[in-house]
Amino acid sequence: MRREAVTVVPSPLETVEKALRDVSRWPEFLVGLERADQTSFGRYTFTVRDRVGAREVEVVVGVDSHEHRMSWHALAGSRFAGQIRLAEVDASHTRVHLSLTEDPAGFLSGLGELAHLGGPAPAHDLRRLERMVARG
Repeated sequence: MRREAVTVVPSPLETVEKALRDVSRWPEFLVGLERADQTSFGRYTFTVRDRVGAREVEVVVGVDSHEHRMSWHALAGSRFAGQIRLAEVDASHTRVHLSLTEDPAGFLSGLGELAHLGGPAPAHDLRRLERMVARG
């Protein structure tokens, strides 16, 4: 399932990008992501919680500084990926585009998807991101 949201954050591009480069802080805004532990350069173990329980997902995180983009995807198992793209609106505002793609991890998660019991929309994640950036 692919979900997307866009918002404008009242912070300069450099400030938003600096906050997002610290992947260990992503659980502060990505609902369902409980932990992001770095295992090696660009590789992390994400602890993800859904309505069924928690699971660990080995991911690779890529950062493209020229494009102001961060992306991630699972190294194995069901599809689990996302991308955050940033664009300067003006000197004090940044457009943030978040896209998430996740296939259910198991039968019960699949039933939750069918019943529309998935996690909050990415728009909620972006509101949490705005608060995280404001806190510094």
